[in-house]
Amino acid sequence: MPGSTESAIIDAINANGPLLGKELMEKLHTGDYLAVWKACFNSGFLQISHFARYYLRYDISREEFIRLSPSILRDFLSFTILSLPHQRNAVIDRQVFLSNAHREISIKKMQIAMETFFHLDEEDRDFLAQNTCAFLAGDIAYFLAHEEPRESKSLGKIMSGSDIDIILVYRDGIDEERIKAIDEKFLKIKFLILKSSGYKEEIDFIFKPQSKMIGQFTYKDIHQKIASKILYESIYIFGSLELYMNLKKSLADVGTKKLIEDDFQTALLGRKESMKTLLETTSGKMDDSVQSLFFFSQERVEFT
Repeated sequence: MPGSTESAIIDAINANGPLLGKELMEKLHTGDYLAVWKACFNSGFLQISHFARYYLRYDISREEFIRLSPSILRDFLSFTILSLPHQRNAVIDRQVFLSNAHREISIKKMQIAMETFFHLDEEDRDFLAQNTCAFLAGDIAYFLAHEEPRESKSLGKIMSGSDIDIILVYRDGIDEERIKAIDEKFLKIKFLILKSSGYKEEIDFIFKPQSKMIGQFTYKDIHQKIASKILYESIYIFGSLELYMNLKKSLADVGTKKLIEDDFQTALLGRKESMKTLLETTSGKMDDSVQSLFFFSQERVEFT
């Protein structure tokens, strides 16, 4: 019953202090994410504090479908603190601590990404420094990197924490065979870092020519949109800063930056509508329609 769920939530928070969504689930000894989420957001007494930064995400299987990341459920579990009115100071303390923890994880992953270039010999590293720019995007760029279990895209295994995607854009006209040879070296570095006890991180490297990157700014199909968004939200980590800044400037000059920001506002409205729909649903089942609103399809292995 909703009332008893709210009472159980209040008792858990009263006994333990402000709790993250995932901590609350553990205290309640339940896996009924939707019921607990609804009880929290329908409550007129519980205090809800978010500390995530939201960014645009496209669904590769549904080209016209855009949404915000973190998903509603991930946001609740990892970036939402539930508290009681008298616990305001404790909430502020927890929010600062948890925000800093995500920042530290993100910075650690950025440093690992930068270190990958020093697994190359000096000649290859100098070649990349002059002819490419490398950048990161996704949750790391927003200082939201985590250590939650997830399914590896390339290995088909459950991994711990955010993966590291490094995009390298190279100048047109340079030796493509040289790029191909370095890409093969990066593949070896990928598995070295994956297996190393000091790292155990999953890293992917993507090379593309400058002309292809600029061509993707037309922002027409899903692949162009994803590529443009990745540059939009990116953090520079290596190579020619001039090349990187020229790409960012071009993204703005041709109007793609504005299109991405418009899509963000559309996704924000969609998030509000999805939450309204979930709160109004009377079904207690996590069917496909509910799941599609509550979390991303890629998260299915974690939450079902």
